[in-house]
Amino acid sequence: MNLVKRLAALTLLSSALTFSNAQTTSTTTDFGSFWKTFKATVARNDKQAVADVTKLPFLYDSKERDREGFIKIYDQLFSSKIRRCIATAKPKKEGANYDVFCGDLIFYFGKDTDGKYKLLEFGVND
Repeated sequence: MNLVKRLAALTLLSSALTFSNAQTTSTTTDFGSFWKTFKATVARNDKQAVADVTKLPFLYDSKERDREGFIKIYDQLFSSKIRRCIATAKPKKEGANYDVFCGDLIFYFGKDTDGKYKLLEFGVND
């Protein structure tokens, strides 16, 4: 009987460790998949697709922009220089979020209220 209890305990412990490892990998993979998609949409200069993965409303030039407004300012924010930078940038993990530095700008990414990774905002890299 003692052997059965030990085997059950080891099985339970093994399952718990496997589940914990799967959750960590899943979180990393989620952002990795998001980042791959984001870079590809920016490289294609696909304003609609970038808007799809951006938290809206988006604050730009002290004004909140809805989807249509974001698409209008897209070219100002994602110049060819910024698009080239994003293509090779390495996101830096900051807590639960990620930062990407491109010249004078920092792009902030994290999970929105729907639990999906999105471009949250940008700021000046000083």
